Amino acid sequence: MRHFLMVAFVAAAVGGCATPGERTAIGAGGGAAVGAGIGAIAGGWEGAAIGAVVGGVAGGAIGNYLDKQAQELQEVSNARRTETGILVNLKSSLLFSSDSAVIKPDAVEQLARLGDILAKYPDDRIRIQGHTDSTGSAAHDEELSLRRAEAVRDVLASRGVNPRQMLVEGAGAARPIADNSTAEGRAENRRVELYIDVPQRS
Repeated sequence: MRHFLMVAFVAAAVGGCATPGERTAIGAGGGAAVGAGIGAIAGGWEGAAIGAVVGGVAGGAIGNYLDKQAQELQEVSNARRTETGILVNLKSSLLFSSDSAVIKPDAVEQLARLGDILAKYPDDRIRIQGHTDSTGSAAHDEELSLRRAEAVRDVLASRGVNPRQMLVEGAGAARPIADNSTAEGRAENRRVELYIDVPQRS
């Protein structure tokens, strides 16, 4: 199976190898910078972050920084603190129609509120990962999950979140959180997740 790393520049895209079972795009959108793209090719997410996020947060302040942000995000989304950051779970059924990557009008408003909060935290690294159930082919599911993650990214960017802070992935059906043999489980697996962490400043 072929896998792709899709890195978007202002006027061009460069392909490479991605994590097996996923499709990835960094900094796509009109504001993407060449520096972030080069970092992605050289060193993956960590390399991209070095060129994309300036500063970071001092080690002792990271916990408070993430706690405050998580409280704000919980007011507009299903967000929770994790050991290393924040996880936001967005159900695809609320965001998209079946087999579509076009965000529903009502969901755009919710994502806009989410973006308004994230834009206040420029030190964040935000991994946006799309997921599907296992009913489609692997290629179709990877492509659909990536396009959905990109659609979420674009709304967040429109609200002021720096595109260079965001890594976009399509995981397809590779990372289920529920049983794909039941309708309820498949509904849980169709989601877009935001993994938020902060680079530590030495």
